[in-house]
Amino acid sequence: MKVLEGGWPPEAKFEPTFRGEEYYDLAHFEKELEKVWFKTWLCAGREEEIPNKGDYFTVKIGNENLICIRAINGSVSTFYNVCQHRGAVLCEEEKGNFKNGFMTCFYHSWTYSSNNGDLLGTPNIPDKDSSFRKCDHSLHTVKTETWDGYIWINMDPDAPSLKESFKLPESWALYQNYQMNELKLGAETTYHVKANWKLLMENASECYHCGNIHPGLGNATPPNQPRVWIDPSIPGTKVIKHVGGMALRDGFDRVNLDGKAYRSNFEGISEDDQRKIYYLHIYPHAYICMASDYVFITTMWPIKPDETLVKAYWLFDPMVLASESPSIQDAIDVWDITSKEDWRAAELAQIGNQSRMYKKGGVYTPIDWRVANFKKYVYSELEN
Repeated sequence: MKVLEGGWPPEAKFEPTFRGEEYYDLAHFEKELEKVWFKTWLCAGREEEIPNKGDYFTVKIGNENLICIRAINGSVSTFYNVCQHRGAVLCEEEKGNFKNGFMTCFYHSWTYSSNNGDLLGTPNIPDKDSSFRKCDHSLHTVKTETWDGYIWINMDPDAPSLKESFKLPESWALYQNYQMNELKLGAETTYHVKANWKLLMENASECYHCGNIHPGLGNATPPNQPRVWIDPSIPGTKVIKHVGGMALRDGFDRVNLDGKAYRSNFEGISEDDQRKIYYLHIYPHAYICMASDYVFITTMWPIKPDETLVKAYWLFDPMVLASESPSIQDAIDVWDITSKEDWRAAELAQIGNQSRMYKKGGVYTPIDWRVANFKKYVYSELEN
C-alpha cells in the first residue's frame, strides 16, 4: 500500500481531537476570539483590492467589524468600524470608497481622517466649546502592515511586528520566487460555510481526505505520492507552517482539471518547481497555494460558533489579465470545486460533532499529525 504523502514524522501518534462542544459552544468560541484571533497577525486581503485613495473593504470577526482603507497619504490603515459618537457602523457595504479618503458617518456626519483616525468634523458642535475635545474621540486603530502584496492586521496593540512574528524575510525565502507582490487579482469570491472555523483549518491541514472527496485535484496531484518537503534551513514560526509541495501527475502540465497549460509559467520558477504546487499555512486562518502560473489564497473568518466566512483569491501575472479574454477559468474551476467539496465535508462534521456520541471528540491518526499540531497551537493560545 502506498502511504499518503510518503508517510509522517516518527513522533506522530493516535491522539484525541477537540471535544465536540469546542466546535459549537458560544462561550468557548468567544474565548477563542479573545485569545487566538485578537492576538495574532491575520491576512486581511490584498493591496490591489484598494488601489485608490478612499477605497476600503471590511473584515468581520465575530461581532467585531474592521475597515481596511487606502488612506489619504497612500498608506493602508485599519480601524474599528464604529463611529465614536453613537456607535453606528461607518461602512455598511463590504467594499466601497470614502470620497477623498475622509470617513463620514451616515448618522450624524462625524468625519474622520483615514491616515490616523483623527476626528476632523463634528457638525453643530462649536469649535470653541472647551468641554469637547476632538482628540478624545478618534477612531480606534488596528495595527496594519503590508508584505508581498498582502495586507496584515493585528488587533493586539502590544503585538510584535510582522517581521518579528513571521521571521521575515527568511521564513518567506522559498516563496519570493513567485513575486506575489507583482501579481494581481484575477478573481475573488466569498463562501458562507455552516461550520466552525477550526473544522475548516483542520481540513486544510491534512490530505487524508483528498483521494475520497477531491477527484479533480487528486487527478492533478495524486495524494499517494511523497510530499516535497521544505528545506529545514527555512524557518517556520508559531504561525507560519511550511506544508511542502506536491508534484503533478505524469501527462499533466498544470494544476487544473485537464492538465493543459493555458498560461506561461511565472518567470523565476525553476524547471523542477514548474511541476509542483507549494502550500503555506498561516495560523489561525489562511493558506496559500502556489502553482507555477497562478496563486490561490483562502482566508477564513469566524462569524459564529457554527458559521465561517471564507474569502478566496486567485492571483495571476498582470500581463495575463491585461489581455482581452484572460485565460484564467481553469485555475478558478479547480479550486472552486475543491473548496466546495471541503466546505461540504466541514458542514457534515459540524452536524455530527453535536451528537451526544461525540461529546469527548474523536481521534487523530498518525497521518493527521498536522491537524494535531494545529490543535496544540489553539490550546497553547487559549492557555496564555
